[in-house]
Amino acid sequence: MLFTFKGTICGYICRECPEALSNVTLRLYRHREDQDVTALAVANPKDTIAILSDEMVAGKASALIAETVTDESGAFAFELDDGAGYDGGAFEIDVYLETVPGRTSKVEVEPLQFTVTTLQPQWRQEDEGQLAAWDYCLPYRFWCAVRARFDAWVICGEVIGCESEQPLAGLKVSAFDADWIQDDALGSAVTDGSGKFRIDYAKSDFLKTPFPFINYEQVGGPDLFFKIETAGGILLLEEPRSRGRDPDRENAGHCFCVDLCVEIEEEPPYENPWFTHVGDFHILTDISATTGLTNSAVAGHGGPNFGFFGNPKLRGFCPKTLPGDPTAPMRYRFLYEDSNNPGTEVPITGTALVAPVVAGARLILWDLDGSGPDWTFQTIMVAGSGATPDPTPIPAVPPGSPWGPVPTHVIEPDSNGWIVVDPDALDGGFYGPLVRFRSAGAVPVGSAPGNGAGNAVSDPKNGTMLKLIFEAEAVSGGPPTYRDELPRIYFNNWGEVRQLDLQQFQVTGNSCTPLSNDLDIRFTADHELMRSWGLSITTAAVVPGGIPALSGGSAPRGGFGTDHVDISTWPSCSYTVRLSTQRSLTDGENDDDANSVPVTFCK
Repeated sequence: MLFTFKGTICGYICRECPEALSNVTLRLYRHREDQDVTALAVANPKDTIAILSDEMVAGKASALIAETVTDESGAFAFELDDGAGYDGGAFEIDVYLETVPGRTSKVEVEPLQFTVTTLQPQWRQEDEGQLAAWDYCLPYRFWCAVRARFDAWVICGEVIGCESEQPLAGLKVSAFDADWIQDDALGSAVTDGSGKFRIDYAKSDFLKTPFPFINYEQVGGPDLFFKIETAGGILLLEEPRSRGRDPDRENAGHCFCVDLCVEIEEEPPYENPWFTHVGDFHILTDISATTGLTNSAVAGHGGPNFGFFGNPKLRGFCPKTLPGDPTAPMRYRFLYEDSNNPGTEVPITGTALVAPVVAGARLILWDLDGSGPDWTFQTIMVAGSGATPDPTPIPAVPPGSPWGPVPTHVIEPDSNGWIVVDPDALDGGFYGPLVRFRSAGAVPVGSAPGNGAGNAVSDPKNGTMLKLIFEAEAVSGGPPTYRDELPRIYFNNWGEVRQLDLQQFQVTGNSCTPLSNDLDIRFTADHELMRSWGLSITTAAVVPGGIPALSGGSAPRGGFGTDHVDISTWPSCSYTVRLSTQRSLTDGENDDDANSVPVTFCK
């Protein structure tokens, strides 16, 4: 008989941070005569875990049933047949390690084996034989002691907004040891979509000293403090080195977990240029660094797992002059990188800017009523074309005549996408929408092809992952250059497939022929990010028993098929069948509208 034993195994770095035991060897052993199998099988694994000596491993070698290696996720599977001599009884589970996940140390360490538990699997009958599953995570005190044997040190943490308490993705976290002579950099990592990060290091990373053969580290572990930056290098948090001497940070162990928070303000500091939003969606908190989709609704639009489409506004701030040098005017630009063409950054300029955006305002002398020029607000717009002269020309009108409305001052990017901030701009520079990005210039757009109502789509269309890059620098082009990135934003400009027909019309070839008893609705609705789709029938007639429920749903990619409806008892009247669809897409300020296609028939 075949016995399949499968499951996963992991170890806790701390209670909130498990890690998979990937690429380790699991060994199953029969029990020896001197063991109380019943007592061992009912014992809690935390009471049976034990590191084994080489002699102990050698002493049980003859009892080995089978061994296997876990995959990257810590999953394993044993297939025990008659050849293994196994009859379904209890066995002992051991783990054999030559290293541990994330280890960076170069120190040579002997392999290690430990016993986890004795297990009597709860077998259940399946078509191919008996099946049992076991999932287990080693207690953090034991697992960290094992990691210590391998000189494997790890920091597991999370970064959230101090006020919003939302996880922050795409931030660079750096860890340091506050040493007596010099601060040791232990490593850095970027937070994932859930704000989590992990830094692996070795003892040698915090025993560094500028003096050979002298170690000034007086304690067993590092004294930790942290720095957090955006992808563009803008500093969000810089803990003082004295923080590493606090009791909760001093002499950190091999496994250390930490929660950090940073202030993410709606208005960026006016000293530095900053890319902050796509429409109303904050690039750090509202867009997943993993999927490029929105995390939740913002200001009444979007929602969980919405993609982007259309022409979103890219918002941020750029000052008039270089921070620290009021004599150096500033310029900025946006670029995009297609994930299908990594390394190629394309400036957003010209036709990639579909429509102007109001980037700021300034004061000019203008005669609105014919009484003479006075200081008046003038709107500053950024557009792909249509630049206006500066200063604004004075109209040729008779003296004492009004000059008319204040014309807009339009700034056009150069061929490399650079936009010079108006030196007369109010509020210290341009703040808010900096450009409007025509995404159709970067990703495919059009009506997705279908294969006829009722049929599956043979060529379903998907969107494109982009990186958006913001750069700002002095007009002279000299350093420093400021750079912010939105690593992942998902665009899908494909229209959904929305095909509807009636089988009876295909048979008769005449949509004017009334139907009698049968209505067969053929439909195909398809889109990668389908928010909702559904069939409906409307009529002025009163249908006996009401119109039955028809196909519909909210899961991508939609659906296709044929709905049959018995209309033999329906009154003589006209009826409209409608297939409605709506995509989970937003441009940051407006969501995709619902659309529908109707087919009318008579009874």
